Order: sequence, then C-alpha cells, then structure tokens
Amino acid sequence: MPASANDKDVLLDIGELTAGYGAQPVLHGISLHVARHEFVAVIGANTAGKSTLLRAISGLLPQCKGRIAFDGKDLTKLKAHEIAGLGIAHVPEGRHVFPEMTVEDNLRMGAYARADQAATQQSLERVFELFPRLKERRAQYAGSMSGGEQQMVAVGRGMMLEPKLLILDEPSLGLAPLVVEEMHQRFLDIHRSGVTVLLVEQNVSLALHSAERAYVMSSGSIEIEGSARELLHDDRIRKAYLGI
Repeated sequence: MPASANDKDVLLDIGELTAGYGAQPVLHGISLHVARHEFVAVIGANTAGKSTLLRAISGLLPQCKGRIAFDGKDLTKLKAHEIAGLGIAHVPEGRHVFPEMTVEDNLRMGAYARADQAATQQSLERVFELFPRLKERRAQYAGSMSGGEQQMVAVGRGMMLEPKLLILDEPSLGLAPLVVEEMHQRFLDIHRSGVTVLLVEQNVSLALHSAERAYVMSSGSIEIEGSARELLHDDRIRKAYLGI
C-alpha cells in the first residue's frame, strides 16, 4: 500500500516547495513524498520542472522556499555537499563524466568524502558487479566510451556514495532502446538491494513499469499522483504520453 506523508517511514518529504533560478519561480507549491525503500517516478513534459525539482532536493538552486526533509532532517539550509553526505546521490541529466579520467578514477570521485579506503574498495567491487563492463574497462578514459557506458559510469559514481536515496535525472536520454532497457534493469537491481529510488524519466512507459508510485508534473506543479499501475491505465496519461 502506498506510503503517506504521515508515515514514520517516509524518507523524503517535500511540502509546498517553491523554487527557481530568478525572479519567477519554476516550481509552484510542490508536495510529494518517498517512503524508505520505495521506487517513485516523476514524469511530465520537458518544461514541467522535473529537473528543477531534483536540483532543489540536492541543494543546487539559489532560491528555495518550503519544506524538504530527508530522514527527518531539514535540507533547505544545507549546502550540496552536506546533502550528499546524508546519503543522497544525484545522477544528473547528461551524465557529466570526467572525460580525461579513467573509469575507475571517475567512480572513485563518488567516494571522495569517505575516509574508509577498505569500504570504498568494497563499494567499487559492488559497482563492478552491477556493471561488469566497467570492470573490463576500468583503465579506459571515460570520454572515449559510448553514451550508454558513460551513463553506467555516472550511475556507478552515484552508487559509490552508498546512498540511501538515488536520484536519477533522465537516464535514458539519448540512449539506444536496448541500452535503455539494460539500464532500467540495473535500476531495478539497485532498488532490490535496498536503495530508495527517485526517477525522472522521459520514457513514461518504462518509468511506470519500473516504479511503484508516480507523480505527473506540469508547469511546475503536481497534476496527478498515484500507483504506477493505475497511471498506466489512466486515460489522461495514455493519451498525453503513451500515444494511446
């Protein structure tokens, strides 16, 4: 049964969030929640404000009003690196790997704040189990890899943090269909390992088949929310996003 914002096991709780980059806010009174160990998707058009929402959670916006609580802690007054230190890994749209660094060095950048080298090595091995291709190419420069491989690096770098919450921003953007399918299988594996996942995804069908619950954003507001299964059969979603 979907969690409610009153449940004690809510990991991320956002209330009446207004945020943006300048005089005019992009987000208008956003309220949503993600329970511990849940897989939640946020879908909507390109201009809906989905990426802005994720940036607000990660402390990357200059203007932000409202409530953002993670594991009971207020995030609104924290800096981005402090938020990451609480266990939120943000994999941004566009991957943003370090092209002139090796795959392994890119991955280790995700654990730069961790002092325990043995634990970091264990995290690295878990990433290699998740993405065997990265182990094969650990010494290759990330900039010479395909888009799909770079996305693996970006997700693996996030997992090096050993996050409680993994935030994924448009991870299928620009990737071939077979690679998209493979990546979403890995996201399901990550979720099954106990990591809470918040996914922003342009591929609405795949997002709703992966997630347990979903929110539909439009013009900086939440328009619809419900179980992913319900939204798959919602005529509004089928017509607007699935071409049915």
